Amino acid sequence: MAASSRYEYYRVHAVERALDILKLYSVEQHELCLADIAQKLGVHKSTAHRLVRTLERAGFLTRNSNTGAYGLGLKLVELGAVVLNNLELRRQARLHLERLHRDTQQTVHLAILDDGEVVYVDKIEGNTPVRLYSQVGRRAPAHCTALGKVLLAHLPPNAAREILIRKGMRRYTPDTIVSVSELMQHLVTVRERGYALDLVEHEPLVHCVAAPIRDYTGRVVAALSVTLIAARVPEEEIARHVALVKRTAAAISADMGWVAPSDAGGARPDESHDLVGMDGCRARPA
Repeated sequence: MAASSRYEYYRVHAVERALDILKLYSVEQHELCLADIAQKLGVHKSTAHRLVRTLERAGFLTRNSNTGAYGLGLKLVELGAVVLNNLELRRQARLHLERLHRDTQQTVHLAILDDGEVVYVDKIEGNTPVRLYSQVGRRAPAHCTALGKVLLAHLPPNAAREILIRKGMRRYTPDTIVSVSELMQHLVTVRERGYALDLVEHEPLVHCVAAPIRDYTGRVVAALSVTLIAARVPEEEIARHVALVKRTAAAISADMGWVAPSDAGGARPDESHDLVGMDGCRARPA
């Protein structure tokens, strides 16, 4: 029996439909009424009702008694916590993230690439009154974030290009790169320099520095970033954070079993002449 035939044989349509219901939810769409669920799934309302009630009894959905709409249940939070707590990368990185946070007092992120998007797997909030929208489990675009550019830069070029075309390159600020060819050229520089910058490309006032994290094979499996909130950030300040982020990423990679080449290492504190902005040029002066 062919592989595709075996898959069709073992498919359980009720389970697939139940999973499709859970996939309807997002940060923006946190509640759905029964009619909406039935319409989006393309099934009769009675079928949707049976599926929803089953998920509710199992704790995967919860019903708002005031509106009658359904939202995601706490069982998903429990399962998500199991995944995060057992994520080797997160365990290996945590002490290093805390040290980087102490050294910078800024927000620190750890992220992976999933289905062409950045997914935050850990975060330590900075000691500033400004709070970022990011949170563990949330997704962000890859083309206009420092984390995303680092992760894209270490994919095969064809794979990175496919993601950019498939996901699109929405313009979030006037500085967002929206050309596939331009960003592909920039990713070459990111890979060569060992870090990426986001200078107000995703959000106003937000500047990020990110570097890659490697596993024991040398494959880039995650990225680490520090976020600075300001209208302008001096080049020497960005250079200092580049050095800290690269050094921290290298330390996490070493804990993951990666042995760096003899000429590798953290960025030098005087690397401001190497800084590359979102458009492939030097970081803008303060």
